[in-house]
Amino acid sequence: MLRLKFHVQLFTDSKLCIVTIFNVKSCTEGGNFRRVKKPSLTEDSFQQTLLYSGKVGNKINIGYREFSSSIARPAFNNNVEYDLSESKTIGYKGAELEILDATNQIIKYKVIRNFNKAAY
Repeated sequence: MLRLKFHVQLFTDSKLCIVTIFNVKSCTEGGNFRRVKKPSLTEDSFQQTLLYSGKVGNKINIGYREFSSSIARPAFNNNVEYDLSESKTIGYKGAELEILDATNQIIKYKVIRNFNKAAY
């Protein structure tokens, strides 16, 4: 499953703000939101992440990392470059994303499919 770490602030039923682990805040208004409690990952869990590293020309750079017990697994780190002129859909280890917009600093995407279940 694609997991992103962030803090969510729900101000009203129509305003939602997200603060990422990089302390970047983004807010949206006009939506219909509701707060739902879900179980969180434990410290000894397995995580797979995709990290956006920016855009050069029409190519985006994505890093893949695996974490076990909150520690990066060195043998499971990889950096990949995707050419958006070939396709707006990218995939890695079963995760599939549709890239809606990308600049050198931000990326907007839609998750089509989460990661495959990893064997660990």
